[in-house]
Amino acid sequence: MRSFRSLATAALSAILLMSANVWAQTVPREERIKAALLFKLVKFVEWPATALSGSAPLQLCAFGNSGVADALAAADGKPARDRIAKFRKPDSLSANDLKGCHVLYIPAGTRDIASGVPPTLRNRGGGLLTISDQPDFARRGGMIGLSQGENKMTFEINLRIAREAGIEPGAPLLELATVVD
Repeated sequence: MRSFRSLATAALSAILLMSANVWAQTVPREERIKAALLFKLVKFVEWPATALSGSAPLQLCAFGNSGVADALAAADGKPARDRIAKFRKPDSLSANDLKGCHVLYIPAGTRDIASGVPPTLRNRGGGLLTISDQPDFARRGGMIGLSQGENKMTFEINLRIAREAGIEPGAPLLELATVVD
């Protein structure tokens, strides 16, 4: 009986590993890189004490359907800073749906931010870090805008908007970013 359980456990592990590899191949490389960068960025950000209290998980939220959101979902349960990351997909960009989010990824092409970042995302004061690959996101009121450079991913930070929300990007992050206002 014990050898059957061992064999069944090994077979199940192999199936899960194969399906994870197939899934990883379905998310484009650039989208996986953006998700990995986003996950690394949170290590260099300080949130207000009121936003991250106690040992609550760091809530990573991704709006809409995108490869970045799919890749970011893999961070669920992983260590992020001194916390555990929890992933969720809010149904809308309303304050009610974003309650509890610490990081919000908004994919390029999202109509809700096409004309600029809504005030509900900009002036929350509650520590919501907004990140997008929408062109000029940081220049139009977002906090961190991702962009594809020559064979590398780059990012811009709107320091004023971040600080208004109580977010403090660390010095190592600011050294690598283009700071906009």
